[in-house]
Amino acid sequence: MNALLRGLAGSVVLASAFAVFLPEPSARASVSIAAAYDALVGTADAIALVTPVETMSAWEDGKIYTYTRVKVDQGVAGDLGTGGEAWVRTRGGVVGKIGQIVDGEAVFVPKTQSLVFLRKGPPGAFDVSARAQGQYPVVLDESRKRATLTRHANVGVVYPPKTDPAQTLPRPDVKAQTAVSTPAARAPMKTPVPAAEMIHGRPVEEVVRDIAAAYKRLHVAP
Repeated sequence: MNALLRGLAGSVVLASAFAVFLPEPSARASVSIAAAYDALVGTADAIALVTPVETMSAWEDGKIYTYTRVKVDQGVAGDLGTGGEAWVRTRGGVVGKIGQIVDGEAVFVPKTQSLVFLRKGPPGAFDVSARAQGQYPVVLDESRKRATLTRHANVGVVYPPKTDPAQTLPRPDVKAQTAVSTPAARAPMKTPVPAAEMIHGRPVEEVVRDIAAAYKRLHVAP
């Protein structure tokens, strides 16, 4: 972690009120395939409820990245435990008078708690899995007086997930000795459940419970 801070120290400049914001060329339009729930949980190195503490931005390979130090309010699964801290890298930010806006990217708002799905990134930091689809802000449901999770406002246009060929199974009437599996000999492909359908609008405690169970199911050692 100290190495990360030293590396950023020479290039980080506080955001200016007169910064010129430019869209990143590779992300001018936020259009993506919906992140599947099992894939998001199964590939995460850490899942946690976090609150931003500190933010700094720097140039890396011609792009601006923002590093956010977060407090782990509740470790849900994986490498981060409750009470700890972590650095999370996201694309976009402001350095001096230049800023980059990246549509579809996760964004950490000061004092706003969110559920994040994280994967190991550069040394000492994590990246958010599936970008904004891997971050769910916590909001208060006034009608029920409960904390719930919501889709990130920066997700953009999302198309349904593709069917998963790995989920196809031979039809029961296909003989075991069939050497070649053809489309006619295979069951209809299973469409993965989008993560947002399992998380958006639901109480935090219920989602946390379900994710912890799914993580154990999906991370069982072979």
